[in-house]
Amino acid sequence: MLSACRAEALVAELLGLSCGAARGRAGLRDAAEIRQKDPKGSCAVEVQATVTDGSQDSTQDGTQGGDTMGIGELAARTGLPVKTVRYYSDAGLLPESGRSPGGHRRYAADALPRLQLIQRLRALGTPIAAIAAVMAGERSLGELVGRELDAVREQLRALTWRRATLRALDDCPAPERLPRLALLAGVGKPDDAHDRLVRYWHWALPAGLPRRLAQAVIDGAVPTPPAAPTTATVLAYAELHALATADDRRRQPQPHQVGDVASFYAGLLDACALAGEALAADCPHRLAEAHGHFVRAYARVDGHDDTPAFRARLRALFRRGARTGSFSLRYWRQALVITGETPPKSATSGQGHLAAPLAALHHRVAGLPLTANAR
Repeated sequence: MLSACRAEALVAELLGLSCGAARGRAGLRDAAEIRQKDPKGSCAVEVQATVTDGSQDSTQDGTQGGDTMGIGELAARTGLPVKTVRYYSDAGLLPESGRSPGGHRRYAADALPRLQLIQRLRALGTPIAAIAAVMAGERSLGELVGRELDAVREQLRALTWRRATLRALDDCPAPERLPRLALLAGVGKPDDAHDRLVRYWHWALPAGLPRRLAQAVIDGAVPTPPAAPTTATVLAYAELHALATADDRRRQPQPHQVGDVASFYAGLLDACALAGEALAADCPHRLAEAHGHFVRAYARVDGHDDTPAFRARLRALFRRGARTGSFSLRYWRQALVITGETPPKSATSGQGHLAAPLAALHHRVAGLPLTANAR
């Protein structure tokens, strides 16, 4: 990213004006006054003085003659149609220095480099409003470039998601296309779907859970929309969204059902943190340690000790959920498709990071992968 001063120097170069060039005593006085008002030496203010002072110098003796030029000459020297130059003038981007006796628009000498800057920015697709802000000194060229880059990134992100969605529709058999269309259309904008998933977890978690603990669970449970979506991940995100917004969506275990839920969720997060580190480091010993933490969290909340009998009972419970396709199991299966089964070392925390550790722990407890259906 360009510094503000460097960006403004580029503006001056584009305008064909040098900060050291003699621009008349009035221009120098105005620049000195601006520097006095702006002791920090703002490049934006000085460049704006450079852009605007030239027209004042060339028009002190009237509205025509001297170095002024007409709209036709500006059009001819830039290759723009006269109607385009007139549009920029009417929009306030290219101020007139006055009118000729015949009523024709006249422009000061700095109108040509000013128009060339407008022309170059428009060639990049820069909106008129953004150009006007630069011309008025409200925004630097560097700031304009930064904002336009952000806008382009967002457009590319939306187009990438749309392409993956269309591919998901194109890749399915004709009888499945309408149901799949309904599923994918329900997502709408990916960021809006993400917000609805967050709201689901706020609704589903026990009301008395400490705020920081609840936020940690939500961050780990809700994956962000994939930055490089594929047919599989856009479908998984749509399925996740459909689960969380359906009429039969499920709440998580409440205090009257399982007792100390805060201790339970804290234990699950600790176990998942260890499991995530184990997966990233490919360390079976650490994964076994995470498995122990995971089982003990279930044992404590159920008022039991971690015994072989309890582990057998927990195994049967998990396998029964796999047979019936429980809500939680379906949710984490889709989340796993989005986040991947083996998180990179940099992704053992953050949004959606719980899916891979939970899948690994489910496999150890139930004796079968999260994605498998028990018979």
